[in-house]
Amino acid sequence: MEKRLQFTDVEVVEVPWSEPVVSQDLPVIPVETYAQRIADLRERMEQNGFSHVIVYGDREHFANTRFLTGYDPRFEESLVIVGLSGKPRLLVGLEGLYYAGIAQGVEVELYDKFSLQGQPRQGRSLAEILADCQITSTSRVGLVGTKYDETGEFDDAAFVTDVPYYIVDTLIRIVGSENLSEVTAWFTHSTTGLRIPLTVDEIARNEMINQMVYAGMKEAISALKPGVSEIDISSRLGFDGSVPLSCHIVVSFGDNVGLALNSPTSRKLEHGDPLSVALGVWGGNIARTGIAVADASELKPEIKDAVEKVFVPYFDMLIRWYRSLRVGVKCGAVYESVREYMEEPFFNIALNAGHLIRDEEWINAPFVPGSEDVLVSGTMIQCDIIVPATAPYPGVHTEDGLVVADADLRAQLAQKYPEVWARIQRRREMMQNLGYELHEDVLPLSEMQGQVTPFMLNPTQVLSLKR
Repeated sequence: MEKRLQFTDVEVVEVPWSEPVVSQDLPVIPVETYAQRIADLRERMEQNGFSHVIVYGDREHFANTRFLTGYDPRFEESLVIVGLSGKPRLLVGLEGLYYAGIAQGVEVELYDKFSLQGQPRQGRSLAEILADCQITSTSRVGLVGTKYDETGEFDDAAFVTDVPYYIVDTLIRIVGSENLSEVTAWFTHSTTGLRIPLTVDEIARNEMINQMVYAGMKEAISALKPGVSEIDISSRLGFDGSVPLSCHIVVSFGDNVGLALNSPTSRKLEHGDPLSVALGVWGGNIARTGIAVADASELKPEIKDAVEKVFVPYFDMLIRWYRSLRVGVKCGAVYESVREYMEEPFFNIALNAGHLIRDEEWINAPFVPGSEDVLVSGTMIQCDIIVPATAPYPGVHTEDGLVVADADLRAQLAQKYPEVWARIQRRREMMQNLGYELHEDVLPLSEMQGQVTPFMLNPTQVLSLKR
């Protein structure tokens, strides 16, 4: 077993915040990329004997739809119907009919059932639309929802999906249950999912989005002081709506930290409070927890050893986790790198050792014991190991995003987006100066990457291995 990092191995060092480079001119995903995604899906359909794949989406579960078409349902539901040839059909509600002008490479049709209640009803039935898409009793159809079953709880069920029943029932009536299959894993499986690897344009886009998130986090955390309210701090995050939220904004002080996903309130920060600040949008999420003190001398008597007891072990966990990452690594091996901490009761870790992220905040989480899944080039990962509070100690959470990329993808990024590449290299150097060992595949996207900040009233003071 690897020797644990000791309190005497660590020091607190100053890492000044860099100035964010914020641009509203984000890379655009080319039309050709959407066409290639449809082609890749059709190749998988042909390999598995499917005539059609139907992808369900709604306001919360939009990412599969957006991946294929560039369209995300905002008020309503949607379906993308993909055959082996011709343009896919995108079904939307009345509100979405106008917004669907952003969709790429599809035919758009109004399906009244997706419209909000009380709106006009004048279009065709789902059965009529499916027939027009050549879905018949001889068709074999794959259905894509949001989550595929991993537990075996419903092994006795005829069909398991999170797609609304009325859609499933209509399909079964047309093609029969024997010709309908659940294929969500085609999109979101951690290794084989079509949506897992990012293109070079998406890596650059998400790096720039992380700059936007960092700019807000920097302003918000810099404003922390006793007497400010959670709402005071959340208002500093600078969220302008240009890139939609992937999760609720979190600013919590004191007991509210234990609520985890609570929205900001008028509660005021008291000296010595635990606190949490997080901002997540499509493609970027940064979160920090710590204590409202300026240094270790200000810790309350009952947690005077919090740095040694909580923050140094957490730093050790992050060092091990980042060291394990590279293209091709088995995800079970990543878990093994931090197993002793993950399974120690004191740390009380309930979630996985990190997860995959894309437009949605959590796409899948392969870092579990024995996982044979491997990280493919282009995979975006969220370092999201959360240590909850174990009374009387506070919890700790240092959350940032990264991409693992092979030599070819790294070369593309360096050539096409040299400024993005240069920022990534500076971050790698910063992390290595703190004691992290990074494989060349690891591309950190956050300016705060891996910075463990116990003293949130002095947030540029971070943990480092002693030089």
